Amino acid sequence: MHQRFAILSVLFLAVIVSGCVGGGGGEGTESQGNQAINVNELTVTPKDIFADGNVRVRMTLTNVGQLPAELLVNTESDNEGGQILTNHCPDIFSVKSFSASSSNVSQTRDSYMLSPDYKVRLNWNLKQDSGNVPLNGYRCNLRFEVPFNYSVEAFKQVQVKDNADVTGSENLFAKSSEGPMKLEIETIGSSAPRGAPTFLKNDSGEVLIQLANKEPEEGSYLGNIALSPPNVTARGINLNGSCPVDEDLSGGGSIELYQDQSKVFRCDMLWENHNFNTVPSIRGEIFANADYTFVKTAGTKTVQVKYRGN
Repeated sequence: MHQRFAILSVLFLAVIVSGCVGGGGGEGTESQGNQAINVNELTVTPKDIFADGNVRVRMTLTNVGQLPAELLVNTESDNEGGQILTNHCPDIFSVKSFSASSSNVSQTRDSYMLSPDYKVRLNWNLKQDSGNVPLNGYRCNLRFEVPFNYSVEAFKQVQVKDNADVTGSENLFAKSSEGPMKLEIETIGSSAPRGAPTFLKNDSGEVLIQLANKEPEEGSYLGNIALSPPNVTARGINLNGSCPVDEDLSGGGSIELYQDQSKVFRCDMLWENHNFNTVPSIRGEIFANADYTFVKTAGTKTVQVKYRGN
């Protein structure tokens, strides 16, 4: 999963009120917060050196969200923090040393599991060893990214009634997950007086699984994300066949979306085998979960290698 990257953005098919998405029928939606990883510190010193000089890089990250996140530091063939310092101009600089630690782990590792408010500290020592420096010097744009893994889930209750006069539940619950990616479940196709998520037995109801990036005003979630299709299950009602279905997928089963785009999976809900003469109202539950990798753009820092002269 560490290799999968994509960008997700928002598509809401329901009315948004006070940060909650509800489909009527007394439904309330709970979300899990909209923060992620924050870059507290990114310093590069000095920014101007001569040939054979050293550059020190220090970076501190904090999980400011409400969900655990796994920060990815090294690739399988790299032990120099290459998942985060994605460009150090190897023709100009070599990584002389690298170290990392977290709030609960003192050793340098390939990844760190960060609970909310946990920090990671990363340190690089870069050595300029390219030999003679030309008169115009060298210029290196050190590039930084912050990749981390998330697991999110969503839940929605629905009810189906024999007819509009049947007394059903006034309180149906839904939960969506926010963060770099928002996973949300919506239902459509209701003819009940109060609308979805309450249906009448003759309705053709659909469930919509939405993958989205709830882009905050400051755009702190700008980055790349990748995931496989979400896992969707139901209890109390049935889904028609597999959900998502094969034609929903592209790229060999992986999902790639770019900023200001979304992905929605549609599945039919079925209750035709239920005997409404026995129980005139039923309640169903729909569950969805997804694992994904998000790469937050942390920007660049420029180092100038100067010509020393004679």
